[in-house]
Amino acid sequence: MQHWNSREELVKIVKRLVGVPSISGTVRENDMADEIIRIAYEIPYFQKHSENIFSKEIDEDPLNRRAVAALYRGNPDISKTVVLLSHYDVVGIEDYGHLKHLAFSPDEYTEILKKEALPIEVKEDLESGEWLFARGIMDMKAGLALHLGLLSEVSEKNVPVNLLLLSTPDEERNSEGMFAGVQLLVELQKKLGLDYELCICSEPSFAAYPGDRSKYVYLGSVGKLLPLIFCVGKETHVGEPLEGVNASWMAASFTANMELSDAFIEEVGSERNPPPTCLKLEDLKELYNVQTPTSAYVLYNILTLKQTPKEILKKVKEIAIQSSEGIYQKMHRLYASSNPTKQLEDLKPMVFTYSELYEKGIERYGETFKSEVEEIFNKETSVDFDLRKLTVKLAQGISRYFTDLAPFYLIMLAPPYYPHVALEEISERDQKIRKITEDIVSFAEKNYGEKIKIQQYFIGLSDVSYCRLIDGDSIISTLSEEMPLYGRKYDLPLEQIKKLNIPTINLGPYGKDAHKRTERLELSFSLETVPHLLKQLVNTVFEEVK
Repeated sequence: MQHWNSREELVKIVKRLVGVPSISGTVRENDMADEIIRIAYEIPYFQKHSENIFSKEIDEDPLNRRAVAALYRGNPDISKTVVLLSHYDVVGIEDYGHLKHLAFSPDEYTEILKKEALPIEVKEDLESGEWLFARGIMDMKAGLALHLGLLSEVSEKNVPVNLLLLSTPDEERNSEGMFAGVQLLVELQKKLGLDYELCICSEPSFAAYPGDRSKYVYLGSVGKLLPLIFCVGKETHVGEPLEGVNASWMAASFTANMELSDAFIEEVGSERNPPPTCLKLEDLKELYNVQTPTSAYVLYNILTLKQTPKEILKKVKEIAIQSSEGIYQKMHRLYASSNPTKQLEDLKPMVFTYSELYEKGIERYGETFKSEVEEIFNKETSVDFDLRKLTVKLAQGISRYFTDLAPFYLIMLAPPYYPHVALEEISERDQKIRKITEDIVSFAEKNYGEKIKIQQYFIGLSDVSYCRLIDGDSIISTLSEEMPLYGRKYDLPLEQIKKLNIPTINLGPYGKDAHKRTERLELSFSLETVPHLLKQLVNTVFEEVK
């Protein structure tokens, strides 16, 4: 068999992978796992070594989805191994509109787009003949194809390196596929004595700012926290709005103070994390009537470079206190003009974290309170249940015990949680990997005329976040206290991740418009240059890293 690590063959593999509609959260992800294994078995090495094909199901997953892996041991006398990490799920296709039946057919979709009204840049890419359009083609079926191509070449040439391809489902939702991947990495480490020197992910380059068209290699990835701020108001008739506090107002006030807040901005060198932004704001009033909403919630996306969950929660609490004060001051001004003797202290929202209110519930109600919380945990068994909605149900259930304290803000963490990861300056191994990366960048410019920039953090979120854990003890402690689903419905394996401690690099293809209907892959750099860079990177790791 001729290896696949050439543009012509890689295009075939990309189209084959894209052709499986592995939308995250659906049973079709299983079809993608099957297809990856079929492709691996077409490589002669794995026909001879079928024992080196592995899979690991997500624990208690109603869809029985699984991470899949293929281990090439070109040098079985050493334990040193490089992990090639990818995800094989994709986001949905509703944005494709009347063309969604072609979303997974790159040739047909690319051709029919030529008849559509599109932005100038998209038109130019279409006319160049150097781009293919389809759902998942850049995020990240092309990266997976590159890994399969590399495996086929090194195995055909008997290159003395050890590579473990690992591909996961569910990355676009909760990354629970990577939780199974972590378990598999730990099992193979123990069973086969593997020593994971480096994880190479091949997510595509993401624009660092609007209009950025640079190509990047990343030495880590941003982290993510999802604070859920549950707002418990004090009900009143709309004709007497000053007799209560509208939960929707509480949510809106918090959002106005929190949105794009520079209190959460971090800078590492020339890189900055994006400011926080609201993912959902909703009141929970089901029917129309003239009573003000008594509960609402806000869900916030916060990306981190170095901040810990404890530090983030402290800032979120400060924003809630600021919002409470703003509500109080506005009501005070209105009352002062109509009823200056009215006492308003009982209408000033208090602020609690989840652990604070839970502890208060145990003190007040003991086992009755604890049992109701347990019942909420155990009630949700449907296939498509959402971890965020379950967190909201927990907030509702707990808050029912504290109507006497209303109004108040309840701050908790909802899944998913992504640790931020980076190369550590105090680690000799990490600094050698940094030097190797710098050499690859020089190699790309010298041999291919490609200018690739080094970034510390991949900004698009990635499963590499689950390869290592910085400030592990602090993170585990905070999540145990403030994320009610941690260790329950959300089995994030932080202790195992902490032990793995694998440094990561992201070197992948170039594309544009991930998660848009104009998602596309550039072919010459992605499928001609990057294969050589990945091969050079792996070879150098085995020569340099001790």
